[in-house]
Amino acid sequence: MGAMAPSRTARVGCDLLIVGGRILDLSTESAVIDGAAIAIRDGVIVAVGDRVELEDAWTPARRIDAAGHVIAPGFVEAHAHLAAYLGAGRPYQRSTGPGPFCGGGRVEVVLPMVARMCAMRVPPDLVAAVVRPVLAAMLRVGITGVVDAGSCGVDGLVTAATEVGIRAAIGPSLADLWHDEHGELVRQADPEVLLAEARDAVGRHDGAGGGRIRAVVSAVETMACSDELLAGIADLSAERDIPTHVHTHISQATVAAHQAAFGRTPTERLVESGMLRPRCTAMHAGFLTDEDVAVFAETGVTVNHNPIGNAMLGFGSTAGRSVPRLLAAGVPIVLGSDYAPEAVSAPFHTLRAALMLQRDLAAHDDALTLEQALRMVTQAGPSLGRPGQLGQVAVGQLADLVLVDTTGVHHLGSDHPVPALALRARADDVSTVIVDGRVVVEHGQLIDIDAAALANEARHALTTLASHS
Repeated sequence: MGAMAPSRTARVGCDLLIVGGRILDLSTESAVIDGAAIAIRDGVIVAVGDRVELEDAWTPARRIDAAGHVIAPGFVEAHAHLAAYLGAGRPYQRSTGPGPFCGGGRVEVVLPMVARMCAMRVPPDLVAAVVRPVLAAMLRVGITGVVDAGSCGVDGLVTAATEVGIRAAIGPSLADLWHDEHGELVRQADPEVLLAEARDAVGRHDGAGGGRIRAVVSAVETMACSDELLAGIADLSAERDIPTHVHTHISQATVAAHQAAFGRTPTERLVESGMLRPRCTAMHAGFLTDEDVAVFAETGVTVNHNPIGNAMLGFGSTAGRSVPRLLAAGVPIVLGSDYAPEAVSAPFHTLRAALMLQRDLAAHDDALTLEQALRMVTQAGPSLGRPGQLGQVAVGQLADLVLVDTTGVHHLGSDHPVPALALRARADDVSTVIVDGRVVVEHGQLIDIDAAALANEARHALTTLASHS
């Protein structure tokens, strides 16, 4: 179990000792550790081992009895456009036809919209006010880390994440090409200026929040970036050892549009630029050829899959059958929602959406296993800029943990953490949430955060934004 206990002759202090409960351990055949305890010190797991031995060896500042709970690695929301919540104040309008994102193929409409959104100048205080309650709601449902998939107002996002206490990867998302009023893909920004601004943002924000915040520099979409900009993003990511991501291969239509515009496939340009490296997460990747999958596997990238957002927007990503081929090739997949501001999705909803869509498409109930789905919502260290440091309850891992109560009647008959989490758990089962060794949710309640007050501040900020739009 990787126990690292001090000598029995000298008890050693730790910040937190968790005893009891059943530990989810997807690295073993049984996927569970029983009769164990977990010692945490300075935000890191320092011991996982026999409960009696660890209680004898460690003197904790605080002890948590996890009886009746599953202890899991923290859940990660790997694709959220946090600034999209700035549009949450828009009035509902009944649908009169397809929306702009329908099918993921109207690049001449979507690229300008998203590129301009990521480049908007919004006062940081308003951004922070709107996003704080969103991040707090994520913590409440067990999300310990979030990857911003491209937003404006980066300064405000970092402020909000730092204050709320969530782990996050946040930074500028860049584009220098998008369509003009005639539908032509043209240069709209200077890549050197964009990269200089990005370098400044990385310098200011990487390591904020006591190290919980990693800066990320990303591409709005492969098609929205010149060769120079893609190469610059890749170089900055490598130079500063920060994560990067790129929306790419979203649908058959976007891949065809890219080929028509550049005479090369998205994969070819991403390889030539140096983007496809282990630091990179390919967002969506819903339409991949077998050759693309092989390149992704060879270069060590992570792929992000968004079953809720993709399905609700009719992207057709599931039909592209990328997920089973990526898994077969050993490419890690992380789950996100990509459906802001309509919803803050609990991780249980996201992983069940992935299970249902993949199994229904394949007409087979093992097309995606419960264990695979759980890995997708927990093992996202590279996307958060913490490769090898998150996603397991093991010695040396950062102490991002979730305790899920399994004593409710909806858990009757469930005798294992895997089905308990993947099939039965609800958001209100999340009892305790720990980020970087600090308890941020206890007994299902946020600690030191007044959610109602944050919501009121957000409403006021949305009203202010609406009055200036």
